[in-house]
Amino acid sequence: MIEFETSYSFSMIPYTTYGSLDDYAEKLIRDFAPHALEAPCELDADGFLEFYLRLAVSYRHLCVGNNILGITAFNNGTVEVLDEQSGQSEKIPVEKGTVIINPSLLAKRNIPRLRFTMLHEGSHWLLHKQAFAEDNPFGPAGKYENQYIAAKEGRFDYSRSTKEDTDIARMERQADFLASAILMNRPALRIAFKEFFKTYDEKPRRIIRGASAMDDCFAKLLPEYVAKIFGVSKRAALIRLEKLTGIVDKGWRTI
Repeated sequence: MIEFETSYSFSMIPYTTYGSLDDYAEKLIRDFAPHALEAPCELDADGFLEFYLRLAVSYRHLCVGNNILGITAFNNGTVEVLDEQSGQSEKIPVEKGTVIINPSLLAKRNIPRLRFTMLHEGSHWLLHKQAFAEDNPFGPAGKYENQYIAAKEGRFDYSRSTKEDTDIARMERQADFLASAILMNRPALRIAFKEFFKTYDEKPRRIIRGASAMDDCFAKLLPEYVAKIFGVSKRAALIRLEKLTGIVDKGWRTI
């Protein structure tokens, strides 16, 4: 596994940019599945977590919050889950390097969200081990009254938000972006982008919403095309394309 090389804040949150995370994602893919850089495809999310990152994946109903999709244990501890037989909550031991995911994501309609959640948790493991280290007195202790769990929550599998007023928010944005960059790496996404336009006998170009009826149509069709190829949700595909400026709004300009 390739380590992320960067500097850190006082609380050991990585100082990084989206570009650096994209570069890191490509290094990881080149090490894990180099073919995925040259041929757009669904990445083996299970294999990436279990065989590449050496994380143990378990599916349990979590009791830490109604919107929690997954958690990562950075140190040994306990987590509250729902006992499927009794219907009562119970605390179970959890070992360092364990990812627990809500089993509702195993439903066929939720598989894209499952894949994103898995990579989100894997991204926490890649980026934030030092932040959650037991000997870090300034780490993100307390969101769930412990210092060993990072949780993925929210209705959607990828946020547009850029608000980072807390260490937790900063880590969530970083994990979201890296998960997206791994699932839809830049080289393969460029290929898919060109192939999309080729099917319409159009020259590849930036799609500008509001510029024309054709662009507005492409702005809807392209995320669907990308989502199907990479096994992600249409929302995740759209936000990835927006962040890479493949789709922009009218009036967009480079700063």
